[in-house]
Amino acid sequence: MRLLGMKQTDTSSQKGAVLVVALIMLLLLTVIGLASMRGTSLQESMSGNMRDSSLALQASEAALRKGEEDVVNHFTAGTLNILEAANASDSYDDFPGASKDPEYTIVLLAKIRTSTEAGAPIDDEGALVRVESDGYGASVNADNEPSSHIKLRSTFLVEQ
Repeated sequence: MRLLGMKQTDTSSQKGAVLVVALIMLLLLTVIGLASMRGTSLQESMSGNMRDSSLALQASEAALRKGEEDVVNHFTAGTLNILEAANASDSYDDFPGASKDPEYTIVLLAKIRTSTEAGAPIDDEGALVRVESDGYGASVNADNEPSSHIKLRSTFLVEQ
């Protein structure tokens, strides 16, 4: 029995149009998902590099402060004369997380000497030194060299 006003559809005439539309929608969702994964991977890589660079900066800063402390110790002990012959170099041993221990170099630029008496011995009243430091991050390249390297330099004055 057929109702008036209602149209009967023939299912054999559709020929898979819904399947094609569903496959196109699935392809679009796949492209969006892959783009999202690529963006997330890039952000993860950038945050890892930022952490590595920050660790290298902290290591270099720690070595710089250790070098400045070394200058003060030499000055108070009266052994700053050893810097006249050659620059002093050392490292900050066992810095946590770094792939290589940070290093520092002390360069004597000038000594400050003053005297108001003629013929009196002139004592060192101070010194101007340059402290240079190298800090390294945690990750290494294929050749086993640190991938992050930060170099810092300070000019340091010690005086009585």
